[in-house]
Amino acid sequence: MVENVRPRRVLVLNAMVDHPTSLGTIEYANQTGWSMMFAAQEDMSAAAVARRWECDGVIVSGEPNEKDRRAWQRSHIPLVWLGDRTVHPFKAARVLLDFRASGRLAAQHFIDAGFRHLAYCWLGNWWPLNHQLEGFRQHAEAAGATVHVLDWSAAAGKSPGSFSETFRRWLRKQVSAMPRPLGLMMESDWTGLEALAALRDGGILVPDEVAVVSCYNIAPICEGAIVPLSSVDMNYREQGYQAAALLGRLMRGEPIPPEPVWVAPKGMVVRQSSNVLAVPHAGVAKAMHLIRTDFRDSNLTVERLAGAAGISTVALGKAFRKHLGQSPGGRLRQWRLREGMTLLETTRRSAKDIAAACGYGTISQFIRCVRAATGQSPAAWRKAHRREQTDA
Repeated sequence: MVENVRPRRVLVLNAMVDHPTSLGTIEYANQTGWSMMFAAQEDMSAAAVARRWECDGVIVSGEPNEKDRRAWQRSHIPLVWLGDRTVHPFKAARVLLDFRASGRLAAQHFIDAGFRHLAYCWLGNWWPLNHQLEGFRQHAEAAGATVHVLDWSAAAGKSPGSFSETFRRWLRKQVSAMPRPLGLMMESDWTGLEALAALRDGGILVPDEVAVVSCYNIAPICEGAIVPLSSVDMNYREQGYQAAALLGRLMRGEPIPPEPVWVAPKGMVVRQSSNVLAVPHAGVAKAMHLIRTDFRDSNLTVERLAGAAGISTVALGKAFRKHLGQSPGGRLRQWRLREGMTLLETTRRSAKDIAAACGYGTISQFIRCVRAATGQSPAAWRKAHRREQTDA
């Protein structure tokens, strides 16, 4: 006689069912046969809600309050906190977004476009922003760029709200004093909108004079902006998936890991606000635009790039080395490899699929390029660099 086993009952608190984080949690639950429930805390502690629902494990979005801290110290129900704010609330399993990596991605995006002067609008001493600024500044300065930190918290004093005409006037004045062309990073899509409005009111052209990128990639905000806004996709769905995978391990009796599981951003989504090259050479700009849009095409060659630029391959090579410091072929290979490495780290796609998606004619070409850059095979590099391997 086969014994009926009740499926695991997992409760997700404070998250919308259709949010990408919840969809990632549901994806993992469907693979393991969990029974999923969604609820809000309201005026109860998370532990009290968990007991009411008689669940086996809990995933909580947001920042814990003092009631949660005390209650979960007494609770024996496995729990995972996820968010972009919680650092060390108490001894709890955490799955957090990697904001240092978001800063690095934005800086690299500007560097690839030829910007030598970058700016970051810092809103205050808050750990995601500190991590984001650190990643942005270190990556940009390592590439030889100059980084200007626009410190709104110092200007605003005790009232650092960033959604006001006062903030827009301040930002407009700060940016007006910066060298052009300038690459400007805002910490979120909401403040990205504020930046676009401030620059428009000051007659500053976006992206021709100042290119703007933000963070989170909330599509209705970014695509509905007065200039469609480039943004870092923070990979919410993968965060939900990793939170469920970690909860599964806790429910099997594994100990709480001492450090958070860090989820890398999915990548930069480029829209009009930063779709520009900060180089004075028109041919290089046209060729780089083709690399940016068509690098996934395995038939894209240096000859096609020269044709788009309207000059010979020799002239294009000289211009690339002068303005970007590398050859056209080298820049094309760099774009393909960077996309491939990102997909290895942030997805579960096979190396063969990744090779095809990044413009490699064969998987052997992809393997050779990864080995040349890292000394490892794609599988070995993924194992070493993927933040947290998932299991059923």
